Amino acid sequence: MTLKEAPIKTTFLIKEIIANDKITTFLRTLGCMDDEEITIISKISNNWVINVKDTRYAIDKNIAECIVLCD
Repeated sequence: MTLKEAPIKTTFLIKEIIANDKITTFLRTLGCMDDEEITIISKISNNWVINVKDTRYAIDKNIAECIVLCD
């Protein structure tokens, strides 16, 4: 399941990032790495507000599709 498909107000572990090098590097600078906890705070239009390492970020639909979560 990708972040895009996951329910809001739920915490998951990141299984892997499936993206090109530019997006992967960007997500890693935010702290989105394998086996890291990620919480989906809310979904507003085509943007997801997430919490990673006690920091909130807004990401768009395309980036949300690149984050694969553990079931």
